[in-house]
Amino acid sequence: MTLKRKFLIALIGMVVFMSLVFAAISLTSVEFLMGHAVTYVQQGFNQQWNSWLSSYYSEHQSWDHVQDYVLRLMEDSDRRELAVERNSDRLYVFDLEHKIVASSRPSEVGKSLADLPQTSRLTGHLSEVKVGNQTVGYFWLDDKLVVRQSRLARSVGRTIINSMIVGLVLTTILALILGIILTSRFTEPLRNLTEAVKKVAKGDLSTRLKVKAKGKDDIAMLSHAFNQMTEQLARNEEVRRNMVADIAHELRTPLAVIFGKLESLQDGVLPMSPETLLPIQDETIRLTRLVQDLQQLSLAEAGKLPLHLVQVDIANILSRILEQFAIEFETRQIEQSFIINPDQTYAAEADPDRLTQVFVNLIGNALLHTPPGGRISVSVSQESDLTLPEAKSGTGTNVRDKLARRSGNKNQEQRSTDSEFSLPKPENREWIKVSIQDTGVGIPEEELTHIFDRFYRVDRARGRETGGTGLGLAIAKEFVQAHGGRIEVVSKLGEGACFTVYLPIKTKKS
Repeated sequence: MTLKRKFLIALIGMVVFMSLVFAAISLTSVEFLMGHAVTYVQQGFNQQWNSWLSSYYSEHQSWDHVQDYVLRLMEDSDRRELAVERNSDRLYVFDLEHKIVASSRPSEVGKSLADLPQTSRLTGHLSEVKVGNQTVGYFWLDDKLVVRQSRLARSVGRTIINSMIVGLVLTTILALILGIILTSRFTEPLRNLTEAVKKVAKGDLSTRLKVKAKGKDDIAMLSHAFNQMTEQLARNEEVRRNMVADIAHELRTPLAVIFGKLESLQDGVLPMSPETLLPIQDETIRLTRLVQDLQQLSLAEAGKLPLHLVQVDIANILSRILEQFAIEFETRQIEQSFIINPDQTYAAEADPDRLTQVFVNLIGNALLHTPPGGRISVSVSQESDLTLPEAKSGTGTNVRDKLARRSGNKNQEQRSTDSEFSLPKPENREWIKVSIQDTGVGIPEEELTHIFDRFYRVDRARGRETGGTGLGLAIAKEFVQAHGGRIEVVSKLGEGACFTVYLPIKTKKS
C-alpha cells in the first residue's frame, strides 16, 4: 500500500471517528437539556395553576363554582399555551378534606381522593394552594409532559442522527478531496526521491533533487542528505576512475622498460650483462614498492593496518631521519634546523617504523620542492586539548576520530579530510606536535583539499624524480590517523608549505 493511500485512509478514518464522537456528545447533551427544559416547563405550569387557584379562592373565599372557572381556563384560547390540553391531560382540585371541587372531567366532581384510582400516586404529588400562609386546598396536574419529552427527545435525536449522517457523508467527501490534494502535495517529494533513487541505482550519479533554499522540514533534510550522498558517490566514482587510470599510468612505464629490455635480450640486440639487467631490477623494485604502498594504504583505510606499539621518542626518530638526509641537504644546498625543548620529553606509544615512513615522506617532499638556498625547519612541541587547533577543511582530520581504530574496531566511520566527527575528549590529554616547514614553491590554495588523495600530484606533468607515485602523502595521512592523530597542511603559493602532525601521548595509569 502506498503512502498516499495510507494517508487518505487515516484521514477519512479520523473524520468518521470524530463525527461519531461529536454525534454521541450532541445526543447526550440534547437529552440532558430536554430533561431540564421539560422540568422547567412543568414547574411553570404548576406555578401558573397555583396562582390562578389562589387568586380565585382569595376572591371568593371558597371553592364554589371553581369548576366553571377551571373549564374556562382550559378552553380559553388566549391561555391555552399556558394550560394543558383537556382531552389528553387530567386536573384535580381538592379542598382541605380531599374532595374534588374541580376536574378536567366534570363527572368526577364531588368524589373523594380515596375514590380515585392510583390514590397513592396522587397523594404523593399533590400541590398546595395557599392564600397568604394558609393552605386552602390542593391540586394535581397530570400533564403528558413525560410522554411528550420522550417523543420530543426521540424526534430531536432522529433529526440529529440524520443531520450527522448527512454531515458525515459531506465531511468524508470533503476530506477525501482535501486528502487527495494534500497527499499529492506531501508525497510529491517522496515520489521524486523514489525516482531519483531508481536513477542512481541505474548508475546516473548526476541526479539531484530540487530543495527549497530555506526548507528545514524532514523531507527537505532528506532531500539534502540524498543530494550529499549522490555528490559523495560521484566523487568516489571519480576517485575510483582516477585511481585506476593512475595505477595504469604508474605501471605502464616500468612494464614498458622491462618488456623492452627483455625483448632486446631475446633478440640478441643487448648482451646479457649486469649493466643490462640493472634497469630491469630497478623497475622491478619500483613495481614492488608501488604494490607495497597500495597494500599498506588499503589496510590503513580499512582500519586493519598492523601496528607494533611501543614507547618511542619522537624527537630521536626525527633526529635519525635528519641525519640520513644530511647528505641530501648538503647536495641541494638547503639549510636545516631542528627545534626542540631539551627540558621536555616527547615519548609516545606508537609504531616507530610507520612513523619513520611518515616523516621520511614529509621531509623528502620538502626537499624535492625547496630550491637551493632554501630552508627546512623541523620542530617538536607538546600541545594540550585546550590549545590544540581544530582541523581546517581540507587540511586534515580530527585527531580523535581514529582512536577507536587503535583498539581494532572494524566498524569505523567513513573517513574524509573535512570530518566533523570526534569522539569524546579525553581528560588531560596531551599531544605531540611535529611541524615541517619549508621555503619551497608552495601549494595552490585550491589544491589543498586534494593534497592527501591517492595518486594526486599538484603538477600533473612532473616526472618521477620530482613527483613520485603520488601515494606518499596519502600513506602519511592514513598512518597518522591509525595512531589516533591528525595531519594538516598550511601553504601559500610561492611561500612554502608547513605540514603539521599531531600524535596523542598515552597517559600512564597511576
